[in-house]
Amino acid sequence: MAENRHAVMDPLVIARISNLTMRARFVVEGVLSGLHKSPHQGSSVEFVEHKEYTPGDELKNVDWKVYGRSDKFYVKEFEEETNLRCHILLDASASMGYRSTGVSKLEYATTLAASLTYLMLRQMDAVGLIMFGGERKEPTYIPARARSTHLQVIISALEHAKAAGDSRLSATLREFAEKVRRRGLLIVISDLFDDTEAVIHMLKLFRHRKHDVILFHVLDPWELEFPFTDLTLFRSMEDEREVLTEPRAVREAYLRELNGFTERYRIECLSHEIDYHLFSTATPLDEVLPRYLARRERIAGVKGKP
Repeated sequence: MAENRHAVMDPLVIARISNLTMRARFVVEGVLSGLHKSPHQGSSVEFVEHKEYTPGDELKNVDWKVYGRSDKFYVKEFEEETNLRCHILLDASASMGYRSTGVSKLEYATTLAASLTYLMLRQMDAVGLIMFGGERKEPTYIPARARSTHLQVIISALEHAKAAGDSRLSATLREFAEKVRRRGLLIVISDLFDDTEAVIHMLKLFRHRKHDVILFHVLDPWELEFPFTDLTLFRSMEDEREVLTEPRAVREAYLRELNGFTERYRIECLSHEIDYHLFSTATPLDEVLPRYLARRERIAGVKGKP
């Protein structure tokens, strides 16, 4: 049964579902049925913002104090207050467009982000999105909400994601650190092709401020295995650099460098209680989501202690 489920969750199979919402639902329902999980329930509500009254709105939500000041009808909007408030930080830089024989890193990452969003909203948790790279110079920022309608807001942004531009992971983390006020969960999905020291410094800053952090490191199988044999011209996807080389002559050095790169993240994350998970884009998605669920259970357990 497990082998059959893995086959169904193969990223290439999942990619055949063109609708991203349906893709996310398929992944989450499959994972939850396999784990026999049930969604968490929310606890209370909190005020979010005012909106101008339109016919059909509940009269009990009209803010009469605002009416007294402005002579206009506004209603209060609420959302459920949850135990978890999460932001997904998604890398859409040019290097995320790389694919060898399967899906691209960005396709894998957007499916993962959509699935996490669907899962969190199903659990009545609040989720937001920060997406950097792509065709926009400024990161896309969608605040965390727990409304069911919020799914399509995030899905729409993910559907328009295109791999382009330089990696600005450390800079985006710095900008978000200045915006976020409430402690919560930060999920980073990236190939981490940025200044390693700067990225680690920012991740440590989030932990210092008591945020929980999960790092999903996504690489292509060929980036992990370097299976090239013939004389090959390697081109950078984010600048003009090109290198013509004999792969067999550099394979050992490349793999040693890659191992040092991933091991540095693993050790630093371990020492600062950051969940670090390295996946190839060939990894079945039912192996990825349980890593988030395990972290979410630990967070809930800590908050539930007297």
